[in-house]
Amino acid sequence: MSAPAQPRKAQDDPGDKERKNARRIAWISGVLTFAGTLITAGSAVTVAVIASPDTVRDVVGDRIAVTRTATATVTATVTVSPPAPSPHASVADASTDETAGGAATSLTRSNAVGVEHCGPPGGFTNDWLDRSVALAGSDEQFGALTCRVEAAGAVTGYLDYVVPQNATTFTAKVGIDRMSPNTSARVRFSVVDLDDNVLAQQVATYTSAPDITARVSGVPRIRLKMTVVKSGDVSGSNYFRSAWINPTFG
Repeated sequence: MSAPAQPRKAQDDPGDKERKNARRIAWISGVLTFAGTLITAGSAVTVAVIASPDTVRDVVGDRIAVTRTATATVTATVTVSPPAPSPHASVADASTDETAGGAATSLTRSNAVGVEHCGPPGGFTNDWLDRSVALAGSDEQFGALTCRVEAAGAVTGYLDYVVPQNATTFTAKVGIDRMSPNTSARVRFSVVDLDDNVLAQQVATYTSAPDITARVSGVPRIRLKMTVVKSGDVSGSNYFRSAWINPTFG
């Protein structure tokens, strides 16, 4: 008896073949697309770095290493900067640091810790200002703390300053601004402590602008005091401007 005949394998459905081929094509296309994207992106970075290293550096920062080859290497490091100074640091602290470092500390109206406007007792007063003045014997302009006196009589005024740590001297030139209409006034300039002890004193006129120096070691605070000792015919139109020129701790 002969062996039974093997059943004939059914022929593949043409539709199944098309679906399998479509899946293969889609898979291969996806792989090629992904690879192409990586190659394209890498090429774009390489070309950008090689062709325009300065532009890339502007974006990435100065910590970039660029080589003009077919490859580009970007390196970056993280640097921890010290904290910025506190915006609440006091004027006294700033003055202390400068003086301790050996630099002179100039005084301005804004860092005065106490002020009395200049004027007669109970009368109209003017504030102190930072401005430039010319002194007797010179047309040169100097930075100064100034106050306009436009009233007759015993006009006074002052500014107080904290003495920086390690400061040993206070220096200034004192006088009357040569641009003042009144040329006959005499003004006494005094450096005193808060107990009104005189540390230094000078009298200035329109034609005389002396230097003044005070020892301030161990003095926590000084007062720059101005007192008019002669003021004939002073008025709003015939005023004069008293001045502490270049007042400095050193």
